[in-house]
Amino acid sequence: MGYFLSIIFGTFILEDVALASALTLISEGKLSFFSAFMACFLGITIGDLLLYLVGFMAGRYKVLRRLGPLKKIHSALMNIKNSSVVSSTIVISRILPGTRLPTYLSAGYLRYPFFSFLLLTLVSVFLWVLLALLAGRSLHHIFMDHWMLTMLTFLLGLQCLKSLVPRLLDHWDRRALLHSWRQWNHFEFWPACVFYIPLVPYYLYLSVKYRSLLMPLYANPGVDNGGLIGESKWDFLKHLNADDSATLKTVKIGKDLDFVKTKKILEDHQIIFPFIMKPDVGQRGYGVRVIRNDNDLSEYLRLSDFELILQNYSNLTNEAGIFYVRKPSETKGVLFSITDKKFPFVTGDGTTPLGRLILKDKRARILAPVYFARHRSSLDRIPKLGEIFLLAECGNHCQGAIFQNGNELSTVALLERIEDIAKTIPNFYFGRFDVRYLDRESLMKGEHFEIVEVNGAGSEATHIWDARTKLLTAYRTLFTQWAVLFEIGSQARDMQRGPQRIQLIKFVLECAKVAFRREALSISS
Repeated sequence: MGYFLSIIFGTFILEDVALASALTLISEGKLSFFSAFMACFLGITIGDLLLYLVGFMAGRYKVLRRLGPLKKIHSALMNIKNSSVVSSTIVISRILPGTRLPTYLSAGYLRYPFFSFLLLTLVSVFLWVLLALLAGRSLHHIFMDHWMLTMLTFLLGLQCLKSLVPRLLDHWDRRALLHSWRQWNHFEFWPACVFYIPLVPYYLYLSVKYRSLLMPLYANPGVDNGGLIGESKWDFLKHLNADDSATLKTVKIGKDLDFVKTKKILEDHQIIFPFIMKPDVGQRGYGVRVIRNDNDLSEYLRLSDFELILQNYSNLTNEAGIFYVRKPSETKGVLFSITDKKFPFVTGDGTTPLGRLILKDKRARILAPVYFARHRSSLDRIPKLGEIFLLAECGNHCQGAIFQNGNELSTVALLERIEDIAKTIPNFYFGRFDVRYLDRESLMKGEHFEIVEVNGAGSEATHIWDARTKLLTAYRTLFTQWAVLFEIGSQARDMQRGPQRIQLIKFVLECAKVAFRREALSISS
């Protein structure tokens, strides 16, 4: 009886350890399989019901609404109160580590029907414990002899389940998964960890040549780490001439501002709906939103916990990335690359839902997970015959925009205009101007465009993502780009008289944020 009770109470502390202990007791003959199963089943079920009860009481006494720091959590929970996702989440959390506690507390807080919760809990716990004990008993000897290999396999399997199960439970995500293999047909869609492998040895070669691994961080001395990653957008934008027609009205605000204070700032600076809202520090289109009304603004403020950029919305319909490079030892720069960006869309036929229109498009279906996440509420809607449905408004490749080689837009007039703007930013030698423009002819004259963003040393010659670009051509361009960046960094470091803005800890932290970012704002507008 002592072993039986110890397993029950053990599940309240660490469920996995209790299951492992039960397996050990079975193998040693100290507990029968049935007794071990019942102990685990009862302990886990009771623990789940207690979590539900705690959440229920917190909801009844409005705990989250009474505590200021927890109000955002309350708002987030209210947004999913009527969602059908709750039932699926209760089941999925049984096999995903770290999700059971918040899920079951939330179920109670939202007053999810108790008998539905009880039924789901009984079924999921029964299956989970039965499978865990049966598999564990079968694999016990293998684990004892090869425990390191077994643990590694288990962790990899758990990670696969964590990423696959949510997609398999959703109708549209399941269909998108069927097309995921297509990303390997062209390097445009390869994962970054695969595509950039050849650049690693070349980066090391350049580091040896210039005697520093950190040389790119010196390229633009006026911003932290040269703008390689984690730079402040405001550090560039604040230097632009406010009276220049190319400058969009832009304001930086602190984090944790409430709705009323933010509205006051918008009024003071005459920024009206729609406008752009984005993190001051962000990468790869993270968190870029078109804010169209008070509801959009309120939701963004709830999701964000960082300093923000508010920017007038450009009504110019075309977008380009203009990559400017100037060596510190020279007075004239060059336009290293121009990327003409197109915003993908599908056309309605009056009978097909949006989700199927995306899957029928040869390019859109490859990025279906991005488009599905962005337009989740509209996937079952049937666009009218001839209706144009825009899939992306953010000019970022990983967020779904189409990049084309626009180097034919490069002219002397455009170079002179960009160079005049670049020189308003102190010690700016290497970076890309993302601009909205009226038409190709006026852009080539250096006229009728507005600057959306300025990027630093982390800029890339993004015209390589044109579907017509050959792989070797893309690598040749990137090798040239990095060679130029190292050379500029070397010259800028030698010429710099003041303190260098190199912050390694910040650089590492921002790299980690980009690599592991999975929040709701990861998908832009």
